[in-house]
Amino acid sequence: MALQFRDATVICPKCKADRAHRSHRRGFLEHLVGLLPFRAYRCHGCQHRFLRFRYAVEPPAPSTAPAEREVKATRSAIEWKRKRREFLLYGFGLMLFLAFLYYLSRERTPPADGG
Repeated sequence: MALQFRDATVICPKCKADRAHRSHRRGFLEHLVGLLPFRAYRCHGCQHRFLRFRYAVEPPAPSTAPAEREVKATRSAIEWKRKRREFLLYGFGLMLFLAFLYYLSRERTPPADGG
């Protein structure tokens, strides 16, 4: 089991929504518990405040509907096409820049007729 150092989506224990976010510590108890690996969270939906172990592992999300999987696959395909396009564009720009540098830095020989 690997430790998680960044907060993934945190599910509120009261309303079971994934709208919880890190919150500032309030009060003596939360500051005291903050010395341990516990963090304060607040839910956007129900405004419930709760403490969560820093390295807690969220249970796996329930299986998604086929339509949701199709939307996710389509979004990832569009994102991959965008990244590929950007990579090609930056690569082409780099090639042009290197060709320009080569043109500027090449040795120029004087004309053979002595002029």
